[in-house]
Amino acid sequence: MKILSKKEVLTPRQKQLNSLKEDLRHCEMLINRTHRMFEMAVDETLIEARIYELKSLIKHHEYLMSAIRDLALQENDRGAITV
Repeated sequence: MKILSKKEVLTPRQKQLNSLKEDLRHCEMLINRTHRMFEMAVDETLIEARIYELKSLIKHHEYLMSAIRDLALQENDRGAITV
């Protein structure tokens, strides 16, 4: 006999936080891949392109970290207020 369990209901804020965390994991994977490709590049133009790509990904990573931090703080503040 299968026992049914309640599914946890996520708030829109929690869903957004989960989405940002998934985006962050994907961004980190892209940074690692681009870094490996940079190390293999020998053409000057390709090296410049990889540097530009890495800088762009690092800025995106910083944005995601900031957004996650802000959202988590909002969630914690909201929880503290309702207690």
